[in-house]
Parts: sequence; structure tokens; C-alpha cells
Amino acid sequence: MNKHPERGMKLAALAAALIGLLAAFVFLPMLASALLEEFPAYQKWYWPCLIYGWVVLLPGFAGLWEFWKICVEIGRDNSFSQKNARSLFRICLLALTMAALLAVGVAALCLLGMGLPALLIAMLGFAAACALVALLANALAQLVRRAAAIKSENDLTI
Repeated sequence: MNKHPERGMKLAALAAALIGLLAAFVFLPMLASALLEEFPAYQKWYWPCLIYGWVVLLPGFAGLWEFWKICVEIGRDNSFSQKNARSLFRICLLALTMAALLAVGVAALCLLGMGLPALLIAMLGFAAACALVALLANALAQLVRRAAAIKSENDLTI
């Protein structure tokens, strides 16, 4: 059995953070520039939309930090703890925040008449994925909370 399971999870978190940074500072500006070539009238919206994209990604990076803290606890052989349950619940809230920000962005684009179908579908797809992550993180938080309570009871038993 793997003596350090948290190492692989930390590596995955670092990879996800790198992909997030690439998305924020390479792909998002490239996409925005490509859209401007197609729709030059949207020039005034370049920076507001780019900043919006960065704001949407912030909860994702915060969620990765919470995941990192869980990995540290797993490395300390403290997988089933109230601390991990709280981190999972925070991940749930952060994922819901991302989903809500994306939904608000879709509504704003529609109200401004800038609702490009492919972009709206992509944003709604990412919002649905974020909501699914929130659902799973909340379920895991409940399981870890209950497991931690059982572990605590068993630790008191001789």
C-alpha cells in the first residue's frame, strides 16, 4: 500500500493550479482577443470581462488551497477529522460561489445582448460542473464529519 498517498493528491492539486493559471493568464486573454477580432464593437468590454473571468477563478484557487490542507491532514494520518469536514464544506461553498458567478455572468451577457451561444453554453456547462463539485464536496463533508465522530468515540474506548 502507498505510504504517502497525499503526495499524488498534492501533485494533482499543483497541476490543477497550473492549469488554472494558464486558463487565467493565457487562454482567457487569447479567447477575449479572438472575440474582439470577430466583434470589434465589444472593445470596451475587454478588461471588465477579463477581470470577471479572474474573479470567477479565485474561488477555484481557494478550493485548491482547502484541498491542499486536506492532503496535509491525510499525510498526518488524520483523514477523518472535523478539520477535513470543514475544509470539504468550504470547498462546497466555493464551488457554489463559482457556479453562481458563472450564472450571473450568463445573465449579464444576455441582458447586454452579448450572448454568443457557444460562450453561454460553455459558461453554463462550467456552472453545472461547479454545482456538481459542490454537491459531492458537501456529501463528502457529511461522511467525514460522521466518520470523525465515530473515530472520536472509538479513541475514547480502551
